[in-house]
Amino acid sequence: MKIALLEFSVKNFKIFKEKLSFSMFARKSIHTFEENGENILKTSLIFGPNASGKSSLLDAFAVFKYLIINSTNNSINNSEDEISAIPYQPFKLADSETEPIFFEAVISLGEQVFRYNFSFIKDRIITENLLEISSTGAEKVYLRRNEQKIEVFLDLASSKDVADVKTKKGMLFLSAASQWNNSLAEKIVEGFKKNINVISGPNSDIYRNYTIDLFKSNEDIKNKIINFLKKADFCIENGFVETMAVPEFMRKQIQMSTSTKSVPSEMDTIFFSHNKFDHDGNKLGEFKFNLGDESVGTQKFFDVLGPIVDTLEGGKVLFIDEFDNSLHPFLTKFIIDLFEKTNPNNAQLIVTTHDSSLLSHKELNKEQFWFTEKDKFGAARIFSLAEFDIRNEIEFSKKYFEGRFGALPFINFE
Repeated sequence: MKIALLEFSVKNFKIFKEKLSFSMFARKSIHTFEENGENILKTSLIFGPNASGKSSLLDAFAVFKYLIINSTNNSINNSEDEISAIPYQPFKLADSETEPIFFEAVISLGEQVFRYNFSFIKDRIITENLLEISSTGAEKVYLRRNEQKIEVFLDLASSKDVADVKTKKGMLFLSAASQWNNSLAEKIVEGFKKNINVISGPNSDIYRNYTIDLFKSNEDIKNKIINFLKKADFCIENGFVETMAVPEFMRKQIQMSTSTKSVPSEMDTIFFSHNKFDHDGNKLGEFKFNLGDESVGTQKFFDVLGPIVDTLEGGKVLFIDEFDNSLHPFLTKFIIDLFEKTNPNNAQLIVTTHDSSLLSHKELNKEQFWFTEKDKFGAARIFSLAEFDIRNEIEFSKKYFEGRFGALPFINFE
């Protein structure tokens, strides 16, 4: 089922002390699509210095998603003596380090808009709420929880036994109800599981197998990936997958470096063909290169193309941390433009980046730019360029480096 992210809020997680909200709501424009009466951005870009909270915001959403999908597997639910698997990482530079972490998302799911939030400490869920927001702003309560006092209404009322007996203190009710086949809970949990993904630019190689699987199994997606590589001017003519034998010495190296007990004797490998020319520029044929022999930029671009094409095809939501890692500014702009201009299924892309050239993207407006910065107490805040009284035709990157918006590192050279 189609899901779109409208807003995400976080409190007392890592670098975030106070409650902060990131929004994809916007005025109607060429940068938005309409979903259940709301105008929602296709793309959003987050800038800021190192250690200012950009990655922590994406980490927060990743933990939020992880708990929705996996909280029923937390070890605290199986034995009172076991250590909790709840990823409790509060803000530690104040007296709030024992207070609950709070997450909330507003999502559009099918023909409904929901607000879902929960808070937790290291060994239990403290609060959990699910509400539907109507087009008039009125709210219908489906779930209200205060520790183990769990009240369910409307489509969740049929899962009262799950609330009363089966939801342990380290579990989210929504996760438990999904496992016990409540249809609304299943739709929400599956929406997060299958349609919202968070990836890291520096660690994009962990998505390589996913891209290779798409490349092998879906001819249409394969052709789109090859087409994007051609458009990006990597001089690639075609690509194909070959099953290669893994030499014994290499298998031993992999085992030693990764602590992997078993390494397969064969492995699927991507090859790209390049044209070969004589000294007069006449084409002699083609030569194939293993993906590992291509440039780091080519490898990084290939790695993220699987999730990007899958997101565009499925109308999904994709977060990418350190979006510009090893990618030329023209390539980052190219990816942004895929979501802005060739996005019939209304997919969403949210990225963190240091690529200031994107602030000069003439076709984006100020509602699409966000900034993070850290105060003198070590707490981060996030704010939108839309908060500034500045026209869309202004050169945003110039004003940013002039310090007009903040979110710049302060470097002491003395």
